[in-house]
Amino acid sequence: MPDFPWPVTDDELVLNKALEQVLASYRPAGDHETALIRDAAIRLLAEAYQEGLRDEDALVHQTLKALQAGSP
Repeated sequence: MPDFPWPVTDDELVLNKALEQVLASYRPAGDHETALIRDAAIRLLAEAYQEGLRDEDALVHQTLKALQAGSP
């Protein structure tokens, strides 16, 4: 996990860890696919967070489920 040179909240850390876990679940074919998956995952995580989901594992599960369903 990155060491931030600025103060971060616990919520930011949860979102960053969740994003790392989601991205670790994929083996993209190249830089373009990596960028697409990252952008979609960020959007999906933000949506789930705004809906009130705060648990890291639940965020990861919901995001992976949406990605696998072709939601992005």
